[in-house]
Amino acid sequence: ADRVAAACGAAPMGIRPYRRTMAQVRLGAPVPAALPLIVHVGGDFYFKGAGEGRIWLSPHDETPSPPGDAAPEDIDVALAIARLQAVVDWPVAAVERKWAGLRSFAPDRLPVFGADPHAPGFVWCAGQGGFGIQTAPAISALLAAELGAPMPGGAIGAIDPAAFSPARFA
Repeated sequence: ADRVAAACGAAPMGIRPYRRTMAQVRLGAPVPAALPLIVHVGGDFYFKGAGEGRIWLSPHDETPSPPGDAAPEDIDVALAIARLQAVVDWPVAAVERKWAGLRSFAPDRLPVFGADPHAPGFVWCAGQGGFGIQTAPAISALLAAELGAPMPGGAIGAIDPAAFSPARFA
């Protein structure tokens, strides 16, 4: 986000990308078909059922990473497996797939959206920190209202977008 902003003449906001690793693991033990998302009480890892004796597993990592196409590190997958096996007795039969993605955060870990107060015509929509899919409808409605569309009612209309404005970093 900061690189795009700079290319457009806007000052960076300090948004930083962090890698999150995931693996699809086939277990050598039966797994409940409706296994919900389970997060370690200390936040050290999480997993959820992926059907037919498989889980999706993450070491819950936030590794600083340059912007680009993120790739998983074998050590992060191994760490997730070690953390899982420390609390369950499910043998790991195979790591079938592994992937990584970037989750970007502003310095205060809140999303940044709205018109840049110092770069006319530049509008921010960045730093959702892995919650972009969940927050996209509300952020889109609030941005549309800022750009002149009617403000939506209900819960979205009750949100004060000032808390997410790029002006908070000025």
